Amino acid sequence: MIAIQAYMTVRPEKREEFIKNVTEVIEASRKEEGNISYMLTTKVENENEFVMLEEWKDQAAIEAHNTSAHFQKFAGSAKEFLAAPLDVKHYQA
Repeated sequence: MIAIQAYMTVRPEKREEFIKNVTEVIEASRKEEGNISYMLTTKVENENEFVMLEEWKDQAAIEAHNTSAHFQKFAGSAKEFLAAPLDVKHYQA
């Protein structure tokens, strides 16, 4: 299994739009072959800091996810939501 943590700081004025868009990605990603879990959390001390927690069966599942239409759509618009660069960490479990 491969775990991914994607840290995102969202512009306060874009928070609601971000949540709407990311919710669509979460719902579609959970249906993908090879997805074990896919959820979004927010930090208690800053409601505009989010962490996407993902678990995937293998690298092939991640590659399929990264090329999916819903992920590509979100990735293409992410820059307008983010106040800082995306910070992604991968872990082999």
